[in-house]
Amino acid sequence: MPGPFRALIALSLLLLGACATTLSDHPTRSAVLGAPVSQTAMLDSLARPGNVTLEKAAVADWHFPNTVRDPGTTDWRIRQLDAQIYVYAIVHPRFGLYLIDAGLPADYEAWFDPILRNVVRKDYGLTLRTGTEALVARWGAPKGVFITHLHYDHVLGVVALDRSTPLYVGPHDGEQKSPFHQIIARPVAKALKSRPPLNAWRFAPAAEGELAAVDIFGDGSVFALHAPGHTPGSTAYLVNTPHGPQLITGDAFHSREAWTGQFEEATGFEADLPQIHRSHAALKALSARLPGLLVHPGHQTLPPE
Repeated sequence: MPGPFRALIALSLLLLGACATTLSDHPTRSAVLGAPVSQTAMLDSLARPGNVTLEKAAVADWHFPNTVRDPGTTDWRIRQLDAQIYVYAIVHPRFGLYLIDAGLPADYEAWFDPILRNVVRKDYGLTLRTGTEALVARWGAPKGVFITHLHYDHVLGVVALDRSTPLYVGPHDGEQKSPFHQIIARPVAKALKSRPPLNAWRFAPAAEGELAAVDIFGDGSVFALHAPGHTPGSTAYLVNTPHGPQLITGDAFHSREAWTGQFEEATGFEADLPQIHRSHAALKALSARLPGLLVHPGHQTLPPE
């Protein structure tokens, strides 16, 4: 039996008797940055040339079991996903540097409990390319970090940043309860300890089939999009660059094949599988209205590297 499957089974057996717990109980507050915007207004803004640069860095390689099914079928199967962990740097000409997700620190294993350390190292084969410290040395200290969701592979790198750096997340993102959080939430809690409250995006209700959006800088350059399902507050980010708009999906879509429709996916950590399918449909509908959109799935590059 392949290592990742052994690990999942062992972890599942361990957690069957464990109490479900939240992903994060770190305090939150409503974000002052950004304001709700309609999809129509957002699309109007994106018709104009962009002024925000975006750089993508792969900080680690790993593989993990992704649960997938062929479109139109009901039978799920396990497929090992060869994946990366990414950090994105966006530079606004007026507001400066912000990161999307935070990567991993050079000493990431020190933040893991023994069980998670063993799974990530031996079964998921995680190999660090560059720690967040090196990215900060290259890019500079960010004014803030826009988090796609509060799983450790997207958050842990904040330990390499000044503790006062504002962190922005989707609403209620840490509130889902799961036995798995007994393991995966602990490094996040350690990373966020003694930091200011998380800033929750102030999404307004969206029209049917659309995504709630926040215009982050108020000029139509960068948008936060509420795409719940993987976690309650999962957030995608739409950046209007000089070369056209680019979409960072977070783990609403893990893989390029899921985005292209080759199969549906669900890693097993989804807070709400029907909801993530609605978010999938809304993201795809939005992309259809943005010809030339460059898409960045959560853990792969499209097209392949």
